[in-house]
Amino acid sequence: MVNYAKLADKAKVTQNDEKLAAGRNRELKTDPCAFFARVRKCIFEEMSKANVELRKRGAATFDQNHLPGFDTEVFLTLGTDSLCRVGLGFLAGRCLITAIISGPPNGYEISRKEYLCDQKAPCPDKIHAVGVGFPSFGSSPEGIAADIISSILVGRFG
Repeated sequence: MVNYAKLADKAKVTQNDEKLAAGRNRELKTDPCAFFARVRKCIFEEMSKANVELRKRGAATFDQNHLPGFDTEVFLTLGTDSLCRVGLGFLAGRCLITAIISGPPNGYEISRKEYLCDQKAPCPDKIHAVGVGFPSFGSSPEGIAADIISSILVGRFG
């Protein structure tokens, strides 16, 4: 015999947890990180510069895929082979920008790089890379964007 009262209690707890998580996500979406917005803008500018050179050489170009509901993430493709997902997260009250390159032959993660805000302010102008070394381009939004675009072209973060 199934105890529906017990299952209903578990379902109610799960629903309440989901509502709390959705509320937290809504707060993040209504107050996006200004630093990430600048990084996103710079990524598109770097992508345009790279596409000019790629077109001259007859190579596959960058494109952006916008997915509704993913306001704190940017999806970039290089031709039909490589995908880079750049996302904003929060770790202990600090901004965390993560870039993940996925690609052939199976679409699995190839390389990842994380940029963590290093100051007490929620979104300072200066951040540093953690994980797979430091970017050679610096830690400004322009530097992060150049590092991401050049890494996608190479196929991994260096």
